[in-house]
Amino acid sequence: MHSLLNIVHLICAFLLIVSPQGIDGARLPRSQNDKEQMLKKVKEKLQPLQKHYHTTGMEWFGKSVFVSQLHQLNSKASCTCQSLLLDRMLNISESIFQDMRGKAENEDTKTSLKDIMTEVKMLRHKYSEEQKVWKELQDIHSIEVKNGTIQKGVLNSFLILYDLAF
Repeated sequence: MHSLLNIVHLICAFLLIVSPQGIDGARLPRSQNDKEQMLKKVKEKLQPLQKHYHTTGMEWFGKSVFVSQLHQLNSKASCTCQSLLLDRMLNISESIFQDMRGKAENEDTKTSLKDIMTEVKMLRHKYSEEQKVWKELQDIHSIEVKNGTIQKGVLNSFLILYDLAF
């Protein structure tokens, strides 16, 4: 239970970082003021959840589920890589919030989690191309590398791959 609460707090912190990128009707902020207003709304939705799950104490300060991924977002990774990472982190966050909502006993908590899930869904609409890339990556990852027919097919198409990658 302790680790679940840790995850909740850290995902909430993560959402505070990425949420200003496109909430309130799935639109991007037009100004710094819009961005600040949207961040304020998400913070207001998160506060009851943080209180309910007791994640406001100092023991939660500085802990993050997505530490290495968030570091990559601040690195020199390409925009595409950053977007792909954000999409996957939002996807995981949505799954976790959905599970928490199913386990919540209190209606206010369920409503707050539903509100946060709505914010995540709106943000994820920005990443439809990344979702397609993720599907392709999963398909590539599932290729049977020990299958003789597949090995021959890769050998046959390697020059094209090499040329594109070079």
